[in-house]
Amino acid sequence: MDLIETIKQMGVVGAGGAGFPTYVKLGNQVEIVIANGTECEPLLFHDKYILEFHGEDVVRGWELVLQATGAKKGIIALKKKHTPIVHQMESMIEGRKNLSLALLDDFYPAGDEQILVNMVTGRVVSQGQLPPTVGCLVSNVETLRNIYLASLGKPVTRRTLTCIGEIKNPSVVNARIGMSIQGVIDVCGGAKVEDPVVIVGGPMMGSIERDLNAPVTKTMTGLIVLPPHHFLIQKKSMSMSWVVKQSKAACCQCTYCTELCPRYLLGHELYPHKIMRSINFGLDVPPEVVESAFLCSECGLCEVFACPMDLSPRMVNHAIKTSLIESNYRPQLSVKRKGNRVNDLINRKIPVSRIKERLQIRQYDQPDLTSVFETNPTRVEVLLQQHLGPPSIPVVKVGDQVTEGALLADIPPGSWGAKIHASITGQVTLVNQERVIITG
Repeated sequence: MDLIETIKQMGVVGAGGAGFPTYVKLGNQVEIVIANGTECEPLLFHDKYILEFHGEDVVRGWELVLQATGAKKGIIALKKKHTPIVHQMESMIEGRKNLSLALLDDFYPAGDEQILVNMVTGRVVSQGQLPPTVGCLVSNVETLRNIYLASLGKPVTRRTLTCIGEIKNPSVVNARIGMSIQGVIDVCGGAKVEDPVVIVGGPMMGSIERDLNAPVTKTMTGLIVLPPHHFLIQKKSMSMSWVVKQSKAACCQCTYCTELCPRYLLGHELYPHKIMRSINFGLDVPPEVVESAFLCSECGLCEVFACPMDLSPRMVNHAIKTSLIESNYRPQLSVKRKGNRVNDLINRKIPVSRIKERLQIRQYDQPDLTSVFETNPTRVEVLLQQHLGPPSIPVVKVGDQVTEGALLADIPPGSWGAKIHASITGQVTLVNQERVIITG
């Protein structure tokens, strides 16, 4: 069985958060494979843990991807401030002439794959396109480790994530997929505040989850536990109607949201201030200006750092994309780039330290986070939609006995998606179109 078929069978998806099925991604032939170890979201530390304690697995998975894609060169992108990891990786790839390091400053969003391609290779991915169009493939370091484990016949049943914030023992957790968020928090000693609210993912691009019984998924990078009154929770809880009203009252068309937009600075025709002008004031702008919301990566710099009026172009762009997708409309975006603003991108890198101050989360920072917890839940609720593409189809029924690693759900015929596997040994107690519950 070749590598692409193997990782398809083992259910590997992008671990950086998007959840794109990895076997589809590896179908591209490229020149360079970039291992993404930048972990640019504040408060997340699990990628650094993986590099420190499982770095050889990452390198082996990385080499497998080079072979599968025909790439002649591999580059691992790291933050230069993480000196011990930099030295460790230098030692690990010594003698491997086709592998090298690229050291980046501590800025946000260094981990965005299109920004990363430009910073590492100097190439620019045209708007609406993906890195393979310029001969590059970007893969998160945990994905690369999962690829190596898949080559050993081990399916994806665990998720390494950061659990931090208002908890007793901020830690990296090797969570079983399908265990509850509350279970992860309990492993870390419990919350220190009443009625905690959790941000799933990083503080910039993550979303609020108030149901602590919600399950861990393959794409869950972090759990940030905060009090309900925290600035970040209030910011992410704003309704769209309030965002629009606030924008109509306060948007001064200063253009800062555009001038600091990473995708605009790559030369993409994304102008957040023009989108705000159309939405807020109903002024006549070409429809392609509004449609360009699809180019937005939703990194959040516009709302957290750029806008002097504390508005949210990101939320406006998200609402436009959601509305158009629900209407089954996807614009045909030109692949042409207008202008060359890459020098501005280099000069407008936003330090992560400034982001922490704006988000009021510096007190939760744990740069020397060393605690690591394993998990052993007796019940898991495994969702069938943990990836881009259609939900997986259950292949088990209530009453079945399954062992860890057994196939629970398969890819729909004639489609692409990801296989789902049992993360514990036990009995299947519920099966429907959304989930499979196993009790140990």
